[in-house]
Amino acid sequence: MILAGTTPDAATVTPGIGGFLTFFILAVVVVLLVLNMSKHLRRIDARAAEDEAREAAEREREPGSEAGATSDTEPGAGAATAPEVGSAPADDLGERDR
Repeated sequence: MILAGTTPDAATVTPGIGGFLTFFILAVVVVLLVLNMSKHLRRIDARAAEDEAREAAEREREPGSEAGATSDTEPGAGAATAPEVGSAPADDLGERDR
C-alpha cells in the first residue's frame, strides 16, 4: 500500500502558526524561569550576608571580649544564653519570604 506517491515541495512545507506559537511560549517560559531564579538567588545572597554579619557579631560577644567575659567559677557559667530581643528562631522564615 502506497500512502504518498510524491513528496511535498520543501518551499511549501512550513511549521506554520502552531510551530511559531510553541516556540514563542517556550521562550516566554524560559525568560520567566530565569527571572524567578534570579530573584531567589538574590534572596539567598542577602540571607547569607545577614547570617555572616550575625555570626561576626556573636563572635565579638563571645567570652574573652570585655563585654561578654565570664569565668568558669561563676554560677551559670556555660549555661545556655537567652536569645536576643527581636531575633527570630532559626526555623522561622519570617516576613522575608512573603
